[in-house]
Amino acid sequence: MTAIGVVGLMYGALVLVGGLIGYATKASVPSLVAGGAFGIALLVSAWAMLKGKTSGWYVALGLAGILTLYFGNQYWQGGVLMPAGLMAALSLLALILFVVLRRRTAGCTSYGAAKGS
Repeated sequence: MTAIGVVGLMYGALVLVGGLIGYATKASVPSLVAGGAFGIALLVSAWAMLKGKTSGWYVALGLAGILTLYFGNQYWQGGVLMPAGLMAALSLLALILFVVLRRRTAGCTSYGAAKGS
């Protein structure tokens, strides 16, 4: 779970920093609160993944899914690349990496069966 944990740490840090940047540039308290809450939750889930806990993966997957849907919708409605388009793409990439890396570390084949069965 090391690679997944590292992806989670990087993604959580970017979400946290994004919230801080949103607050610093636009004085957006919602950006600060949401970026802080989601960023810290992602960092905690990444730490859990690094410790080998499966629950961290589920939390990170859920948070990345929520952020993908939220920012994807914001981008769809406004067409603005920053921050909605960038965060939608980053969240979708994190979501894909979480699934792909989880499948690799779990030793799954394309049908979901464990190797050697």
